[in-house]
Amino acid sequence: MSILLQRINLKNRLMPFLFTLILAGCNANFMGNSFTSELKKDANASSEFYMNKIGQTQKIEDQQTYKLLAARVLVTENKVPQAQALLNELSTLNPDQLLDKSLIEAHIAAVQGNNQHAEDLLRRVDLTQLSSSQVGRYYAVKARIAENKNAIIDAVKARIQMDQVLTDVPRKQENNDRTWALLRQANRGLLNNTPDEGNLALAGWFALARAYNDNLSQPTQLSQALQNWKSAYPNHSASYLFPTELQGLFNFQQTSLSQVALLLPLSGNGQILGNTIKSGFDAAKGDNTAVQVQVYDTVATPINDIIAQAKQAGVRAIIGPLLKQNVDSVLNNPSAIQGMDVLALNSTPNARAIGQVCYYGLSPEDEAESAANKMWKDGIQAPMVAVPQNDLGQRTATAFNIRWQQLSGTDANIKYYNQTGDVGVALQGQNVQGLYVVAKSEELADVKSVIDNSGSNIKLYASSRSNSSNNGPEYRLLMNGLQFSDIPFFKDTDSAQYQKIATNTNGDYSLMRLYAMGADAWLLISHFNELRQVPGYQIDGLTGKLSAGPNCNIERDMTWFQYQNGGIQVLN
Repeated sequence: MSILLQRINLKNRLMPFLFTLILAGCNANFMGNSFTSELKKDANASSEFYMNKIGQTQKIEDQQTYKLLAARVLVTENKVPQAQALLNELSTLNPDQLLDKSLIEAHIAAVQGNNQHAEDLLRRVDLTQLSSSQVGRYYAVKARIAENKNAIIDAVKARIQMDQVLTDVPRKQENNDRTWALLRQANRGLLNNTPDEGNLALAGWFALARAYNDNLSQPTQLSQALQNWKSAYPNHSASYLFPTELQGLFNFQQTSLSQVALLLPLSGNGQILGNTIKSGFDAAKGDNTAVQVQVYDTVATPINDIIAQAKQAGVRAIIGPLLKQNVDSVLNNPSAIQGMDVLALNSTPNARAIGQVCYYGLSPEDEAESAANKMWKDGIQAPMVAVPQNDLGQRTATAFNIRWQQLSGTDANIKYYNQTGDVGVALQGQNVQGLYVVAKSEELADVKSVIDNSGSNIKLYASSRSNSSNNGPEYRLLMNGLQFSDIPFFKDTDSAQYQKIATNTNGDYSLMRLYAMGADAWLLISHFNELRQVPGYQIDGLTGKLSAGPNCNIERDMTWFQYQNGGIQVLN
C-alpha cells in the first residue's frame, strides 16, 4: 500500500509540469499525437482556462476538443446552461469526441434530474472504448442517477466502481468522502438489511456506517469504534484515505462546562429581545447548579471589556453576543476569545470559520434552504421566489438559489417586489409550478387572493414571517392549501410547555421564537464539542433539528405546516 501511495504522490508532483507541457501547444501534445486524446484524461484546469484556449487555437478539431473540456468542467462548476450552449456549438466531431460528448450529455441529464435520458445515453456508450478516466466519469453519472432516485446503495456501488479506476489521491479522497456522505444520510434499516453480495469493499463501507450509527450518540465510544474498524479492514480504500469529516474524531473530547457567560442586550432598545432569550435559557438550564452563569449587559458595557472580564473570571464558554455590531467586534479581535468556546447568537457578512466559534440564530437562510428542499421533494421543476426588495429579500433569494443550483443544476426564478401587486404581474406569462413567498401575513393574503382569482394551480409556499398569532379563522380559510415553514415548537400548541411560554410572551409568536432560541442556546453550548467535532450530530431543539454546517453555522431543519379547511396541519 505504501508503494501505491508513493506512486500516486509522485504523479501528483509531476502533474502540474506535465499538464502545462501538454497544453502548451495548440495543435498537438508533447508526444505528437492528436490533441483529441486529451479527452481520455482528467480535466484538471478551470473552465475559464479551456475557454481561453478555444480562442487561441486555430485548428478546428482542437477547438472542438477545448469546448468539450470546457463543457465538462462547467458542469462540475454548476454552470449547466453554459455547458449546454458549448455543446450546441459543436459539429463534425470525430469518434473520440462524440464518445466524450455522450458522457458530458449524460452528466448534464443526470444533474437536471432527467434520469431516463441519462440512462439512455449511458447505454449507448461502449465501455471497452473508454479510458480509466472516462470509466470513472461513466460511473460518476451512474452514481448521480442513483442519487436522484434516492437509490443510495446503487450510488455507493457506482462509487466503488469509480474507486477502482481513480489513480490520484485528491480524487480518491473526494470519492471516499462522497461515498461516506451517501451512507451517513442513508436509512439505518436499509444499511442493516442490505446484503453485501460478497463485495468486500461494500461490506467494509456497511461496517463503517454501522460503527458510526451505533455510537453516534456517544462520541467517546465512537472514536474507539472507528479505530476498531480500521483494524478490521486494513486494505479498504477508506482505511488509508479515511473520510475527511471523520478524521478529527480520533481526538474527540466531550464537552465539559463549569462557567458560562451570557452576553445579551438587557437594557435600551434591545431589552425585550435579550430578556426573552434569557428567560428561555434559564428555563432550559433549570436547576443545574454544576454550571455557573455570568450574565452581562452588552448595552451597558463594551463587548471587548465584557470578554476581558469573563476571561479573567475563568469563563471558557460564551453565549452571545446577539447584536450584529457586537458579533463583528468579536470577529475583529479573535485573539481576545482564544481558548474560549463562543456561540454567537447572530451572524454577519463577516462571519467566517474561526476555531471554537459557532453561529446560531433564526436566520432567513435556514428557511430558504428548507423551502428549496421542500419544493424539490414535491416535484417542483420551475419555482419562482418572490421576496421583498430589501436585505431580507436578498439574503433569502441568495440562499434559495444556491441550494436550488445544488439540487437542479439551474437557477431559480427570483422576483423582487416593492408591493404585493408586483408578484401578480411577475406571474403573468410565466410557467411557474410553485411559488415561494416571503411576506407578512397581510401581504401574503393579497398574493393568495390574486392567485385564487386567476384560477391558477400554482403550489404556494411561505416563510414563517407570515405566521402570526393575529391570524384568525378567516385568514386560515383564505390560506387553504398553502404550506409554510416555522420552528417545530409550534407543532404541539396544547402542551404545558407551549402554554407556559405563550403566557410569558403574551402569545407573541416573534417573542416565542426568541424564547425557544434561548432554550436551544443552552442545549447547543452543552454539546458544543459534539456539534463541532462529530459530523451528523444533531440536537432536537425547539427551533429545529440542530446541526453544525460549514463554518460551524448552526443549521435548523424546519418544520412544514399546511392550512387545511380553517386549521393547520403538521406535514413533517
